[in-house]
Amino acid sequence: MGIPGVGEIRPGTHICALYSGPAERDSLLFPFLREGIRKGDTCLCLIDDAEPGSVRDGVEWQQDGGRARHFEQLNIDRASEVYLQSGRFSVQYMMSFLSGCLSMAAESEFPLLRIAGEMSWVLPQPEGAEDFFVYESAVNKIVEDKPAVFMCMYDLDHFGVSMLVDVLTTHPKVLLGGMVLDNPQYLTPREYLAAETASAARYPLAKVRRPRTRVIATDPLQSLTESELRIAELVASGMTNRSIAEYLILSPHTVDAHLKHIYTKLDIHSRVELTVLALQHGFLVPA
Repeated sequence: MGIPGVGEIRPGTHICALYSGPAERDSLLFPFLREGIRKGDTCLCLIDDAEPGSVRDGVEWQQDGGRARHFEQLNIDRASEVYLQSGRFSVQYMMSFLSGCLSMAAESEFPLLRIAGEMSWVLPQPEGAEDFFVYESAVNKIVEDKPAVFMCMYDLDHFGVSMLVDVLTTHPKVLLGGMVLDNPQYLTPREYLAAETASAARYPLAKVRRPRTRVIATDPLQSLTESELRIAELVASGMTNRSIAEYLILSPHTVDAHLKHIYTKLDIHSRVELTVLALQHGFLVPA
C-alpha cells in the first residue's frame, strides 16, 4: 500500500479508505500513489476535494528525479468529470471505463493499475446516483484476479451512517485508522444483488433505506456506561457532536464531556480510532 503502518495487500483488491478531513486524506492518498510510482505501476487519481496540480505536487515532491516519467505513470482527473461523464452517473459507462483502464495498463510498461477515487461527488445525489452502490458492488467482479488495486475514499466528516452501511456492504476490506481490516459486513456481488432484489420485491414503490444501525459493545467497549456507549455508537456512525446533542436532547458541552471520558477509558484520541474500535470489537445489527 505504501501507507505508513499498513502492510501489503494482494492485487485484485477493492478497498474503502475511511478518514476525517483533508489532512488524513492526504496521509493515505499521497503515500499510496508514491508507492505506485516507486513500484512502476500505472496510477490514476480521481478527486474533487483538491486541485489536481496540488495532488501531483504532493505525490511527487519526495520522488527522486524522473518527473517526466512520473507523468506517464500518474494521471489525475476530477472525479465528477469521470463518474458523471455524460452529466449523470452510469454503471455501464463506469464498468467500461474501468475495463479500459485495466486493458491500457496491461498493454503498457506499467502493468499493475492503482486507482484512488474520492467519492464526495455523489453527495449532491446527481442523476443516476441511486445505482451508485450497485456499481461499487460490481467493481469487485471487475477487479477480481486482476493486477489492480482500487481504493475508494470516503470522508467520515461528510458521509452519514446510512451511506456508511452501504459502503461496508460493498467493500471486502476497510482501511481505517492506519489498519486494513477484513470487513465482516461485506456482501459478494451475488449476495448484494439478492439483497437488493429482495428489498425491491418487498417495497416496490420506493427506494428503501437500510435500517438504522447500532454498535453492540464487546470488550473494551464494555467499560463504557450506557450513556457513553450511546454517544460512542452515534460518533462511530458518523454524526457530529452538535447533531448528537440535538438527537439526544443534550447540551453540546455534555456530549463533549462524555466523549472525553470515552477517549480516556478506551485510551484513544480521535473519532477515527473510536470507529476502528466499533469495527474491530462490535458488529452492526438492526436497531
